[in-house]
Amino acid sequence: MHNLSFILSNQEIANPDPKWNEKFGAELIFWGIVRKIENDKPIKGIEYSAYPELAEKLADKFGLEAEKNFGEHKTQIIHRTGFVAVAEPSVVLKVGSCHSKIAYEISQWYLDKIKKSLPIWKKIVY
Repeated sequence: MHNLSFILSNQEIANPDPKWNEKFGAELIFWGIVRKIENDKPIKGIEYSAYPELAEKLADKFGLEAEKNFGEHKTQIIHRTGFVAVAEPSVVLKVGSCHSKIAYEISQWYLDKIKKSLPIWKKIVY
């Protein structure tokens, strides 16, 4: 069993104060924000769609793989679906681990998996 929580949601992502975990010495939070310029043109936002069942199945697989690769840690991924306006977060990745170096490695690893492997698609809205 791994400690990955994966959520696909069409609701706005809140920015609450973190609740610290005394077990880990590093807590890293990455916010992926929709930028206002895409392909050198101003945009209104991005429309995200997903295949939730497959995304959840793959995320579970990634959690097991990450536990083998990086040891004990805790991760939460929240990815928006639907329309996300400029300056709003589309993805949040939270990682807790014993040391900061590992937290950054885990974060980058999960971000690569999200971008390259999860069935989540984006359509730019100009």
